[in-house]
Amino acid sequence: MKNNFDPRGEYTRVCPYCRESFIAKHLSRFYCPYKNGRKNYCKKRQKRIMDNVRKSGGVILEHEKNPVKVFIAEPIIEKNNIDELIKVSQKDINCKILNGLLGEKTHVEISEVQLLQSGFDVKYFDSFESTKSGVRVFLLDRYCFFKNAKNNLIYITLKQKFYGTK
Repeated sequence: MKNNFDPRGEYTRVCPYCRESFIAKHLSRFYCPYKNGRKNYCKKRQKRIMDNVRKSGGVILEHEKNPVKVFIAEPIIEKNNIDELIKVSQKDINCKILNGLLGEKTHVEISEVQLLQSGFDVKYFDSFESTKSGVRVFLLDRYCFFKNAKNNLIYITLKQKFYGTK
């Protein structure tokens, strides 16, 4: 009788943690009874892993204890970083502000105080270039802006108007 304990294979299990096959003594056992000389070793290790995944915000989809599937949601943006999300959204806000200020005009000059009061954040731009005279021209999407040294106003225009390209 001991040699033929599980003739129909209903007690044969595959441990979800170590993936080794074993014969359970009762139908409610899903993990190895002993591993590495410890009782319920695999069950405790798997529980710790699943608890850590839950704490980190993951969702665990279980299907009859074998196999365990972990669902990890796609990040909102590729950078996987809240700082990048803030940077992208503030750049969008800055573009809308510049679009509103420029409108149909080819260029506009506005004081720095007025620009800041409109909600524009000067820290967020795509890139900048220095001219031969040392003026920094900031580029943001299709716009460019710089501080005019003569009258201390911010000069805003489209890139193609500033660089003379189409």
